[in-house]
Order: sequence, then C-alpha cells, then structure tokens
Amino acid sequence: MNRKTKTLLIGALAGAVLGVAFAWVAADGEEAAEEGLALKPTDYFQLGIGLLTFARQFGGMIGRI
Repeated sequence: MNRKTKTLLIGALAGAVLGVAFAWVAADGEEAAEEGLALKPTDYFQLGIGLLTFARQFGGMIGRI
C-alpha cells in the first residue's frame, strides 16, 4: 500500500469512529435529558476539546525540551 492509500484509509476510519462517537453522545444526551441528569452532549464536546487542547500544548512543551 502506498502512502496516499494509507492516509485515506486512516482518515476514513478516523471519520467513522468520530461519527459513531458523535451519534453515541447525542443518543446518550437524549436519554440523560429524560432521566434529568445535568450533563448535556455539549458538555462532553467541550471536555473533549479541552483534552485535545491540553494534549497539543503538552506535546509542544515536550518538543521544546
């Protein structure tokens, strides 16, 4: 397999996993709303973005050492 094919395959798999995760969070959010829980799907997305930002900053910090 050449590099372009590997990149497309990895991108397709990552997109599929991300799509399933979004659907899971959205479906879980509907059930949580019915049960009266405080967390909403947007809370999960904000947490994920925060973790990705932390990982990016940590990786940059490690790169400077």
